[in-house]
Amino acid sequence: MSKVRQIQLGELSLLEKYIEICSKYNLRYYALGGTLLGAIRHKGFIPWDDDMDLGMPRKDYEKFLEICEKELPDHVILRIHDDNLGNTSIMDTSLQIEFGGVVCSPFIDVFPLDGYPSDGFHYFLHTNKIKYYRALSKISVINRLHNRDRGFFENTIVKVSKVLHLDKLLNTEKINQKLQNTIKKYDFETSDLVGNVLGSYRERELAYKEVFGEPQLLDFETIKISGHADPDAYLTKIYGDYMKLPEESEQKGHFESTWGE
Repeated sequence: MSKVRQIQLGELSLLEKYIEICSKYNLRYYALGGTLLGAIRHKGFIPWDDDMDLGMPRKDYEKFLEICEKELPDHVILRIHDDNLGNTSIMDTSLQIEFGGVVCSPFIDVFPLDGYPSDGFHYFLHTNKIKYYRALSKISVINRLHNRDRGFFENTIVKVSKVLHLDKLLNTEKINQKLQNTIKKYDFETSDLVGNVLGSYRERELAYKEVFGEPQLLDFETIKISGHADPDAYLTKIYGDYMKLPEESEQKGHFESTWGE
């Protein structure tokens, strides 16, 4: 069995426990990004994918954080990321697999889903305020960032910040608190536009409330996973023709891309 498949099966076990907790406490969640794409296109994991992304409306997310530690087994740890992602990971430390000399364990990323202004003026202001604090946050930890292509704008910021040592002028904790306060300004429950505000695909991860809608159960490997009411609209906005497979050179998971085989 490949290393990626071992990680996937470990994450499937984690997912079952997560779903059990959500069902017990009546918490809503949605498969996001590549996890939802896998459910629609492959009825399970994308074959080369080795991580999972789930999203929960903010109030469900915060309830989950309150109760999950007492519900999770001892070998599953909770990692709250109070950074420019603002999400939480649940990780199964009982399974450890080496990628490129680094020991890795299966994990699931859980993101809060928040509201977003839908009118043009406030959309513009909110978007750029978030970009501003997110850029400052990254600059403040510039020497801890993984080397990867972030697009021309962010690549330029990273290079200039390293040369000028701008990280020494910034307080990461205060910046991240301002970022989180900004994100929480618009409530999921009362907003027309909602989504994973700090997701990798930026504003493409936002959708009108009816796209998320009442969660529907989708086939995922041997179980059912909760997805959007209109997964086609969500996936098309992020990926375009999402049923088309990427080039073979792009078929790499998180661990292999970061650490190597």
